Order: sequence, then structure tokens, then C-alpha cells
Amino acid sequence: MNNASEMQFQDKIALVTGGSQGIGLATVTQLARQGATVICCSRSQKNWDKAVADNPELKEKVEFIATDLNNEHATGILFKRIEQNYGRLDLAVNNASPTVASHGLFGNVPTAKLKETLDADLWSQMFCLQKEIGLMASGGKIVNVSSVNGLSATPGAAAFSAAKFGLEGVTKSLALEYIQQGIRINSVAPGATLTPRVQQQIDGAPSPENRLKEIESRIPLKRMARSNEVANAICWLCSDQSSYVVGHTLVVDGGRSQS
Repeated sequence: MNNASEMQFQDKIALVTGGSQGIGLATVTQLARQGATVICCSRSQKNWDKAVADNPELKEKVEFIATDLNNEHATGILFKRIEQNYGRLDLAVNNASPTVASHGLFGNVPTAKLKETLDADLWSQMFCLQKEIGLMASGGKIVNVSSVNGLSATPGAAAFSAAKFGLEGVTKSLALEYIQQGIRINSVAPGATLTPRVQQQIDGAPSPENRLKEIESRIPLKRMARSNEVANAICWLCSDQSSYVVGHTLVVDGGRSQS
């Protein structure tokens, strides 16, 4: 690649959390191919090893650090390592979101599971944001990966919805706080996306084919998003092409939220 537009992240230092599969991996791959030096973290070394086996180019272009972001001590070590090895961050994508622990009728969900979801999908993101902002100068860009569940009611997943609504609020508030320092903060809200985790859930249904048709029937485009389509939106918000976009939520859901 020698086209300048294809190397728009040349000399940029980027962090992608939850980057070993799905949307995160697609984002890592796009940033690396467009010139960024990428630090990627997730809990699963196994998933990352598979990603590298499938895409050998990642081994040379990406530093993977196995980290559980629910563990504040481990997260602190991650950011200390980034500071020591790279000195700064230019881009950060907060994508980490483990399997939701609190599905079900709200009154029946153990309170420990409710807290687990809030910790994983809101508090850990806020902790990362604080660390990321501390490593950024003017020109820095942050994209939080939210969800359409943070924009509308989600029966059966109240804690997850609350966490994503919270992340939307944090995004908009910090966007106004830190644009004065030249740091742009936005979010992407994906709809149903065919990630490995979602595929596993579909495969585990009594009738995978019927389950897939049921999901797709509710989407105006009549199909689920591909991970790279969401990554396209994330990378656009990370780029200078979105230079006048601040505190915005870019919805990527095939029209579902409009129907």
C-alpha cells in the first residue's frame, strides 16, 4: 500500500480493547493495514493465537497483551506498559464487552450478576477512558463501542442496556470536556452483528436456521452486520475524515432502529 489514503494512520499509536475476535479484531486489522502501530488486549490468548494463525501479518504489526479489564490492577499494568513502551496514545477504541452475565427477567437475576455486567460494560470502560485520556495530546481520538441497546429499551437485558446507556452518557459528556484539549470522543452503536460469539449463540439454538431467519427478519437490510462493516465506522471516526464530528453516536444497524 502506497496510497496516502490507504495509510491514513501512519505513525499513529492505537489501542483496541477486546481485539482478539469479532468487531475488535476487524478494527485491529484495518488500523494495522492502514499504518498504525496497534496494541491489542483481550482476556483470551487462545483467540488471539487463532487470529494470528489466520492472519500472519498481525504478528509483526500488533502487540497483543492478555488482560482482564475487569481487574483494575491488571488494567493499570497494561497502561503502564503502554506508557513505558510507546509514551503516548493517538487512538483508542474501547470495544471490550464480555458475554452478558445478567440475561433474564430482572427480578430473577442475582444481584451479583447485575453488578458483573455493570462492571464489565461500564465501569471498566470508564477506567480505561481515564487512562487513555491521560496518554493523549491534542489530535487524539477515542471511539467507544456501545450498542443499539444503549439507545432503546431492552427487555431481558436491563443491566446491559443500563451499562450501554451509561456509556453513551459518558461519551457525550467527555466529548464536551476534552474537545477543549483537542481530543475527539465519539461512539459507534452496532446492531445485530455476526461475530463469533453471536454465531455460537445461533448454533446453540434448537433450530439455528430458524433463529438466524428470526433475527434477520427484524432488520430492514434482511441480514446481520459483518464485523468489518462496524470496523469501517470505527476507523472513520478515528480518522481525520471525521474531523468535525464530536460526541456523536454512529448507529450501524441495517436500519433496525428506524423500523
